[in-house]
Amino acid sequence: MRKLIIILVFFLTCPQLTKAQDEKFHFGLKITPSMAWIKPDRNGLKRDGYKLGFAYGVQTEFSLQKNYAIATGVQVAYRGGKIRFEAGNDSSGNPLADPVINFKLQYVEIPVCLKMLTNQFNKTRYYGMFGFSPSFLIRSKKDSDEEDNISAKDDFNIFNMNMIIGAGVEYTLSGSTLAFGGLEFNNGFFDIFDGDGAKGVTNYLGLNVGILF
Repeated sequence: MRKLIIILVFFLTCPQLTKAQDEKFHFGLKITPSMAWIKPDRNGLKRDGYKLGFAYGVQTEFSLQKNYAIATGVQVAYRGGKIRFEAGNDSSGNPLADPVINFKLQYVEIPVCLKMLTNQFNKTRYYGMFGFSPSFLIRSKKDSDEEDNISAKDDFNIFNMNMIIGAGVEYTLSGSTLAFGGLEFNNGFFDIFDGDGAKGVTNYLGLNVGILF
């Protein structure tokens, strides 16, 4: 957290960036409230609802042409979800209660997207984007029926890769300063679990809101 704050302060106070009005380059901040879940990929496992997630970080855009840009940056993302493990029946044939585990994951992500924009109309442009996001797990916890906030560092792979699809609108506030908002769907490619106990990928649907200078 402290390292990310230092990076934010440096870029926001750097004269070469804050004074530059070159529309080929933008730098700013974004937040992404989201609805996250884990999609199981093994018999005996079921998704058990959704989890409120959140991401925050910095975003940088480099214009390739008038209506195309590369959007990248770094962000901290809170993901996870609940999984129900089917317990089956006891020796008498009576159904056992299915345990539910709530997984709470925190990643550092580096999204890289191609951003496609419309022409500007009344200070407004619409965009669509597509890309990928390498992700690195920095914290993992789980809540079970018996105990909360159990360390789960041995249950998950450190590296993940996500596909990003999104669309939204940006509005010119003044000069090269832009505000933007839009929807983003983020789908994991790799199995997040390390071991044979479970298998699945992370997903989330989020609302991107931010400002670019």
